[in-house]
Amino acid sequence: MTKRLSRRGALWAVGASSALAATSTALWASPPSREQRRLDNRLELWGTFTRRTHDNLLARYASERSSSLLREALVNGGSLAFIAPATLILRDDGVTGSTTLISPGRVAIEPNDPSLPRRPLATRAEAPALAWLADHLLACFAPGDGQALLADARAEAPRAGGTPKLALMPPRDSAARALIRSVTLSFDQVGGAIVRVEIAESDGGVFVLRLSDHRQDVDTDSLARVTEGVL
Repeated sequence: MTKRLSRRGALWAVGASSALAATSTALWASPPSREQRRLDNRLELWGTFTRRTHDNLLARYASERSSSLLREALVNGGSLAFIAPATLILRDDGVTGSTTLISPGRVAIEPNDPSLPRRPLATRAEAPALAWLADHLLACFAPGDGQALLADARAEAPRAGGTPKLALMPPRDSAARALIRSVTLSFDQVGGAIVRVEIAESDGGVFVLRLSDHRQDVDTDSLARVTEGVL
């Protein structure tokens, strides 16, 4: 009888100790830092908009590329189309521009003028920076839980006035850092739509997309104006 009671007492003591340890861990766990709370807020804001994209997204953009190698910034306009689950098209207006297609395992940039030669891009294995950038641009507009957006990246939520921002950077040991320093997204404060994408290059060059007129799940005719000849 004594042995049985002792065994029960020992089991009770172990159980009580485990419960106390778990409670203490919960009570003493460090609360999220301000930086983590800002990052969580940005991801929630991003998800607020992307979760409403079921089939596609159309938006207008104004692009600007600046570099020490250019006398003045290159400015263009065009249309962005995201087609679920994983296709992104950036189509410049006019024949002097180009069209960029990003899909899983593929990146293509072709001139809008059919008389100009098509130059093949390097493969993903040959161009890790291009692969990293393509994957994260695609993840910017694809619905999800944010894992693809944060994959293989360091993420920060910069404190910049009243505009919510999310900065994505290649890991410190990534070959992509040779060309890409960061991709910074700016969000609409209410709806969460991405209104600006800034790509900072390691040589100091900057490419900016300013997005407007976001339309989700448009009809096929509206989408065809951007995808014609591409898909």
